[in-house]
Amino acid sequence: MGAILVADDNLGFAELLRATLEDAGYDVLTASTGLAAIACLEHEDVDAAVLDVLMPCISGDAVAEHLRRLAPGLPVLLMTGSDSDVAVASGLPILRKPFPQEELLAAVRRLAS
Repeated sequence: MGAILVADDNLGFAELLRATLEDAGYDVLTASTGLAAIACLEHEDVDAAVLDVLMPCISGDAVAEHLRRLAPGLPVLLMTGSDSDVAVASGLPILRKPFPQEELLAAVRRLAS
């Protein structure tokens, strides 16, 4: 797997995810809002997306729904620190924050298989 889009409005957390994934050999693009994530996906080649559910403007699950039309088959992983069932209803794999780096890497590897 090549490039991964990480979208999270918590910039410090997004940078931690970027560093973790880059250390594992992935190319990483970041976005801080759902709108920025969609714009990135419209202009960049990515092989997977890791999206926070609770973001300004457009939620991660709404971005994922947009991606189903824009890039069918693109693997998507959602992240949330909320107990909301919205993310569960999407049917996409979900990481519950906080999570260890190893759990992120294992989830990203599963996206590629």
